[in-house]
Amino acid sequence: MSPTPPDDPAGPVRSTGPRRSRRRRRRGGQRATIPVPPLVPTVSGLAEPGPSSDVLAPPEIAEMKEHLSFLRRYKEALRLKLNAAEDLLVNGQREPRERGVCRHLLGKVDRAVIEQAISREPLRSDAAARAHMLAGAIRLTADVGVLLAYLEALAHVRSRAEAAQAFAEVVQRIDFAALSSTRLGRLLQVLTTTFVDHERVQVLFSLLASGAFRQALDAAAPDLPPEVAEVVTPLRAVHRRLLEAEPDAAPPAILATGLEQVLSAPDPVLRGYAEPLRVGLLELALGPAVPAALADRAVGVLLSTLPRSGDTYAHLALRRSAQLLAHHSDDRARGVLEELRRAQPGLRAGERWLAALDGRRLGRVALTGELPARGRLAPGFWLDGQRPVWVRTASTPAAERLAAEARLQIDLALPAVAPLVEHGVASGIPYVAVIGPGRPLTLDGRPPFDVRTALWLASAAARVLRALALAGLALPDAAPERFLHATAPTPAVVLADLDGIRPAEPPAAQAAHAPLAAELARQLLPANAAAHATRETGAAIDRTRGLLELIAVLDRVLLRGAPA
Repeated sequence: MSPTPPDDPAGPVRSTGPRRSRRRRRRGGQRATIPVPPLVPTVSGLAEPGPSSDVLAPPEIAEMKEHLSFLRRYKEALRLKLNAAEDLLVNGQREPRERGVCRHLLGKVDRAVIEQAISREPLRSDAAARAHMLAGAIRLTADVGVLLAYLEALAHVRSRAEAAQAFAEVVQRIDFAALSSTRLGRLLQVLTTTFVDHERVQVLFSLLASGAFRQALDAAAPDLPPEVAEVVTPLRAVHRRLLEAEPDAAPPAILATGLEQVLSAPDPVLRGYAEPLRVGLLELALGPAVPAALADRAVGVLLSTLPRSGDTYAHLALRRSAQLLAHHSDDRARGVLEELRRAQPGLRAGERWLAALDGRRLGRVALTGELPARGRLAPGFWLDGQRPVWVRTASTPAAERLAAEARLQIDLALPAVAPLVEHGVASGIPYVAVIGPGRPLTLDGRPPFDVRTALWLASAAARVLRALALAGLALPDAAPERFLHATAPTPAVVLADLDGIRPAEPPAAQAAHAPLAAELARQLLPANAAAHATRETGAAIDRTRGLLELIAVLDRVLLRGAPA
């Protein structure tokens, strides 16, 4: 199978047979190209409907004699029931003249007669004889079943190149909209035996370019022979994902199998595919369920073929780096990122990831900033997930306590408690890393919030403390630095630092958390803005006697429209 042209990855089926050399004559003009004769004969016009009273023309008489010679040779195999006039024609005792008589005789060679003939000996066990007989039979009928029988016989007796050419010729004659599931299965069986490796992929992809073939294949899929489905189903899934812009529900293993078949093509063939197809193959190969060897193959051949200054190259290079980092292949990830840096200097994501690879680490977390002046949360970068995180460390004797707090944080699974992504001991330093929005809620004596935002943050923090209490846990304090916060697009608060947390009965924990939440609210409220409203709110906070009452007060002020 000749490689599909680079700009048409789903082009028409072509023969893999030897191509004739086309050379210009040095003198005397250009010699006309001699067309390659078809391997699959066309149906004779004598077998087609037409006026019965016509007399055959001399060329038609010559052609009819060829058909009669075929019938005479296979008279016993076909077991035709002939009348007297037909018997004289077949035996060569009468010249063929009347069109109607000849058509009636040729019409007796139908699919049923042919299938019975090739199911009997000697044709049944002699593929060469069967192919020779069918070569004459397909000149008398356009039945697809006979064409398929001819293809099946050719696959056993002709070269692969000739069988491929015959396959291409037969495909052009088939109306897939009217093809039965059984016959489609037979056609695909011929495809899988005639073509191998990447040629099989290209032939099937060229067929899938036809909407009628796609519909026929999808309808026949449950009835395909197992050996055919094993080849075709994965490639159908890949084609649907890459070239039809449709979601595919195929299991990841099926997609991976199809991808492996596509990537079996030689490097020049893969590089010659159109850019959208190359990009699609890379996107698929960089998926989480694709084996590492396939991803290596796709990236090694295709990533360098993309325009290096484009967004697509940067996107796929970062995805490849992320894949390698997740598998702890840091040196290989560094190589991809450095190549990206050379192609697109200053790309922020790539520079940030390279800096993390070069920085100080605790496990799979790179420290990206200095230790905080207040609180225990230091900025970091989680290499496995390529996300900013916040890291809390402890002294070596506190390793067991920190590990217990980490397990507790994992088990809590509360919406307003920051998820823990990693914990352990690195270089003798116990650590936990969490992920959450924004930055630590450090106040430094100057609340940076307006009244409305401060009230919202205070209410959210109080709710977090109540959720912990209901879970039977108590904190020793509610220092602002324990929380991560963001103010845009909407305010958000999560508890990130569980240092010193301990089990407690829910009523006792709520009682302990109430004054802590009230103190945090007072710290958050700005003292020099909307002074009267702030004093009233502060007084209301002081009068509260529990978490629920505090939350109700904060919410009531917010709903009444606290000054911005």
